[in-house]
Order: sequence, then C-alpha cells, then structure tokens
Amino acid sequence: MAGFLANSLMLSMLVLSGPQSGKDAGEAAETVQTVPEGQMVALRGKLLGRYNLRGVMETASGLELSDDGSFRWYLVVGGLDAFSGGSWEYGDDQVTLVFDPPAEGARYDPIGTVVMQIDGENLLPPRNFGGGAYVKVQPRPENK
Repeated sequence: MAGFLANSLMLSMLVLSGPQSGKDAGEAAETVQTVPEGQMVALRGKLLGRYNLRGVMETASGLELSDDGSFRWYLVVGGLDAFSGGSWEYGDDQVTLVFDPPAEGARYDPIGTVVMQIDGENLLPPRNFGGGAYVKVQPRPENK
C-alpha cells in the first residue's frame, strides 16, 4: 500500500496540468536570451548531453538534450515507467522542455512544459516536478 501511495504522489507531482513555470507555454517559447549569437551557441552547446536525476529516493530518471533541439527523458519509480521526449530551448538561464503527448496507452497524463533552472552544469527541476537535480554525466577519461 505504501508503494502505491508513493507512486501516486510522484505521479501527481509529475503530471500537474499546465506550465510548470507560472508562464503559459507561448510565453515560455518566446523567452529570448539577450546575448550575442556566438555566446548563445556556446552556452547552448554546453548544455548538450546526458543528465541523471540525483536526490530523489527510490527514483531513477534521465534526460538527454540533443543538438537538434530534441530531448529524451525517462522516469522509473515503483511500478511506473515513463518514457517521453519533445523539444527544448535555452533562455534566461533556464532550459524549457516541451514534452510530446504520451503514447497511446501510456499510464500517465500529459506532462506539458517544464522549466528547469541552470545551476553550473546541472539542471534543477521545479519542486512540483519531484525535486532533486539532473546532474550532467561527465565523459569517462580514455584509457591510454
């Protein structure tokens, strides 16, 4: 029973309807960082890669930001396995994730738009998205 309640709580935090930042999706999409384009490309490039969720007990989650503006995401908690993707943008020291609608038969509601704050090389989701931090995966040093 406790596992079911924990899964229900995590899922309810995950699928809150509407945008997660207090802005509507249109406003989030229109956010523009006012830096020269070369710096914007460099900042965006530093965000590319894989992230693993840390700081949330008994939960596994990962995020991968791709150069083409798409992302892949997963969440495993209790009996819930959620896999999704969508598009992402950078602006105002934030990463905005716009999730695709769930596949037919998925056991979770649409997620919508989630805005994560950039903290160094890590991404901080809003508290109502479950908390923790998405920590950037560092490449392994090559053996010589």
